[in-house]
Amino acid sequence: MSISIIGSPSPFTAEFYYAKYLLKLCFNVKLIDQYSNINNKFLVRFLSTRFKPYRRVLYTFPINKDIILRRIDFQKSDLILVFKGELLTNASLRLLSEMNTWLFYPDTYRFPLILRERLHYFQGVIVTIPHTEFFYKLGARRVVTLFWGCDPELHRHLGIKKTRDVSFVGTFYYNRWKVLRALKACLGRDIDIFGSFWVLRAGRHMHPVYGEDYVKVINETKVNLNIHHPVDVVAEAPNMRTFEVAGCGGFILTEYMGVLKSLFSKIETYRNIDELCEKVKYYLSDEKAREEIGLSLRDECVERHTYLHRAEQIAKLI
Repeated sequence: MSISIIGSPSPFTAEFYYAKYLLKLCFNVKLIDQYSNINNKFLVRFLSTRFKPYRRVLYTFPINKDIILRRIDFQKSDLILVFKGELLTNASLRLLSEMNTWLFYPDTYRFPLILRERLHYFQGVIVTIPHTEFFYKLGARRVVTLFWGCDPELHRHLGIKKTRDVSFVGTFYYNRWKVLRALKACLGRDIDIFGSFWVLRAGRHMHPVYGEDYVKVINETKVNLNIHHPVDVVAEAPNMRTFEVAGCGGFILTEYMGVLKSLFSKIETYRNIDELCEKVKYYLSDEKAREEIGLSLRDECVERHTYLHRAEQIAKLI
């Protein structure tokens, strides 16, 4: 059976993990780059998700021309997965709607511009949040919740020495800067921050880390801090990092979301800066407690939250 994935072939993206594990399930998988021959991917994504006038130029992009030319190839697919789909025109979606095409949309309630008057083209939409009403109101035929997962072949316990007290991995958001700045003042020490676009300083800043470097940072950190986009907290949408740290057996502190306890029984959360600071101080001093929680997270992640589990759920859409 054949599955076509339209998204980004870059390593460590959702498309990358799903393609990898659908292949392990013996599907014939084609990963088609919607950003092919586009130089500034970040700028194009920024404009296409936020400014309606810009979307008028999307028909000139190679992916939309390719969909029309390769229509027969797509018709051979038992399932077509469109990841985000911000660059696809309505004309392209109209063609894909004739087939078993699903949208994978991980951006919670953000960017309704690329959802409004488009969801009816898909057989359904796959989301990473437990609440589905928002998507039904925008015209979705069916909504399926699939949380993120870990890749046990990458996200694993290394058994190395803990050389970092607190670290954060992620792109700059203003709310993240506020949290990290307040935590630094509370602890009286620097926090290791790995990520892009940090125009405001909040600790000891370093380049983004991916793959094995990312796993190493998780493993050598005593307290892995997680700070979501504010909309994701409202949507109760745990991000990829939640599951990746768990897969590594790392200790994580993340914002409170009611859904988290249904995913991980012993995950530690915080509701405000004071509670965050108090818990960071406590867990920096209690190695045994950190290790017990990290082991529990890893066991639950490997047992229930791997990308193999998620790929098996995707396969049911065929």
